[in-house]
Amino acid sequence: MPDNRTGEQHDLLELAYPYALDAVSEAERAEIVGLLGTSSPDVAQQFARIVADTHETMALVGAGDALAPPPRLRERILLAIDQQPHAEVVALSDRRAARRKFLTRGVAAAAAAVLVGIGVTVAVRQADSPVPVVPTVEQVLASPDAHTQITEVAGGVLTVSASFESNAMVVLMEDVPPPPDGYVYQMWFNTAVGEPRSAGTMSASTMPPPEGSVLTALDSSVSVSVTVEPGTGSPQPTGDLVVTIPLS
Repeated sequence: MPDNRTGEQHDLLELAYPYALDAVSEAERAEIVGLLGTSSPDVAQQFARIVADTHETMALVGAGDALAPPPRLRERILLAIDQQPHAEVVALSDRRAARRKFLTRGVAAAAAAVLVGIGVTVAVRQADSPVPVVPTVEQVLASPDAHTQITEVAGGVLTVSASFESNAMVVLMEDVPPPPDGYVYQMWFNTAVGEPRSAGTMSASTMPPPEGSVLTALDSSVSVSVTVEPGTGSPQPTGDLVVTIPLS
């Protein structure tokens, strides 16, 4: 199958690796989020899949023990970038274009080299119970009908990838602050008719892991909402609405 992606789309997908490894500056992260907001759903979905896969690779080692990125990971990546050949002085417009191209190729290559260098091994996670079968993050993201939405929330980024074929969605949170003490984030499945249905809650200690969480039973939902609810959650939304995201 021919690759119909543009050069900018290809560059954006390469930036998913250093983005997932937190190997970009705040300004670069904001620029990447802005580019995602104007990218096609297909590119956004591929970006989310790369981020999820990279996070899971970093989080799973050996028998499944969590592995945090080494403290000097960013330093090593940036050092590898510095060792790349430097271009001659050019016009400002050309310099910006060259910088993005350099950032894309240099950081992505350096990030990949560091991943290989630290010897990260992906472990296969086993479900606690064979019934019911809950799809994995990879299975949901690989579904042909998977649709990804990326939204800025409370200074962070919320990514939702939904697949009705899998009847599930993947929730990723980047730099989203936890709810206040005594409160939880509660997610709701919204249908065209009827009351919202709780999709689960997240306290300060149960925020989604870096590789993302899978929520099942999308059924006929048309959107998902997040509210701030007291205690351990509410039968119906009562708190402040954080965001509502369409699922198609």
